[in-house]
Amino acid sequence: MIGAIAQRGERADLSGRVMRLWLIGIVVLLPIELAKLPLNVDLADLWIILGLPIVWAFFLAGRRVIALSYAVPLWLIMLSSIVSAFAAPNPTLSVVTIMKEGFLSLWFLTTASVLAILGERDLRLVLMVWLIVTLLHGLIIVAQFLSPPVWRTIASLAGRSTAAVHYRPSGLYANANKAALFQLVGFVPLLLVRPPRRVAMALGIVLFGTMVATGSMGALLAFVAGAAVALLAVSWIANLGHTIRLVVQLAIVLALIGGLVVVAVSQNEGYQQHLTRILLGRTERSSGSRFSLWDRGLSVYASHGAYLWGVGPENFRVVDGAGNQLHSDILAFLVERGLLGVLGLATFAALAVSRAILVLRAYIRRPGRGHLGLIVFVALLAAAGVESLTHQTFRLHDLWLALALQEATLHKLTEA
Repeated sequence: MIGAIAQRGERADLSGRVMRLWLIGIVVLLPIELAKLPLNVDLADLWIILGLPIVWAFFLAGRRVIALSYAVPLWLIMLSSIVSAFAAPNPTLSVVTIMKEGFLSLWFLTTASVLAILGERDLRLVLMVWLIVTLLHGLIIVAQFLSPPVWRTIASLAGRSTAAVHYRPSGLYANANKAALFQLVGFVPLLLVRPPRRVAMALGIVLFGTMVATGSMGALLAFVAGAAVALLAVSWIANLGHTIRLVVQLAIVLALIGGLVVVAVSQNEGYQQHLTRILLGRTERSSGSRFSLWDRGLSVYASHGAYLWGVGPENFRVVDGAGNQLHSDILAFLVERGLLGVLGLATFAALAVSRAILVLRAYIRRPGRGHLGLIVFVALLAAAGVESLTHQTFRLHDLWLALALQEATLHKLTEA
């Protein structure tokens, strides 16, 4: 009897170590896009694939799978993708997209379930590693901003062109906008880890600064939207005095950020000109190209007449002939998957927001089991919504990981 109990304890300890290693490996590999495998698979994807059978066989066997409420919107999205693939001029692209999104859905459900039964100490360790990786990735972004040779070296390793004069730092990502969003999502582990207030403010300034260094206006607007929603959430769940203090602290932080950026950049005219060009100098060209893309997308949607199923996932670039994405999740779903796809996306987004609100309500009912940092989920969803207006973010792993963490948090708040 004692031996059996000891054996179960050893197995539980071993499975816990395996899960920690799997999750830590994911957050470490998330920003690394320097090496691309067949079917555009990243190193993080490969690590996830290698770990999934172990998770299913040894850790989740006989356990409850959470986040099943997402089954309906995910099924709608998958159905719209499959139907539209039959009408796609290049069905291979659609099939690859369906495989990727099916894989993401499976990983999301698995990760949410693993995080839900992970101990608080192990969960904090994973969040700490996630935060450290984000900060280190931010240092790479800053190094690229300050030193063109550093940017050229990393870009050449990824096989990208190094001819751009007014380049945008992208860290280890292939795209600066993805790098900016990864830094923005870094506020999730920061607020959930809850370091001392002064440390949290300093790290928040660092995260924001590294995000700005990428030159992503979309991420900057997303941050503003997320901060505004966070203040609304605080005013809902906290007293007026706490809200006022938070507003004052946020104003001080923003003033510090602005002051530090001005002082740092003004010391070097080259840095000042570079930041101005990548942030403001692209505005007219970037908005003009997007408006042109969106106009062509709507024209493709209208001319094909496939209002219910669209032209097929990832097939706008084929129909349009220019090889570009639509740079908008909503428009991409409409043009490529039709009204059925938009219904699936809208249902998915509405469910995610409602679950974030449930997290806040659970905290209000049982404040002893949570903390004010839980507002980060509803703030992130607001930021992601704004970002998705001008970029395609649906398949970004960091957002799915944050969503899985939200589901696990809700499960712990309501089931305990």
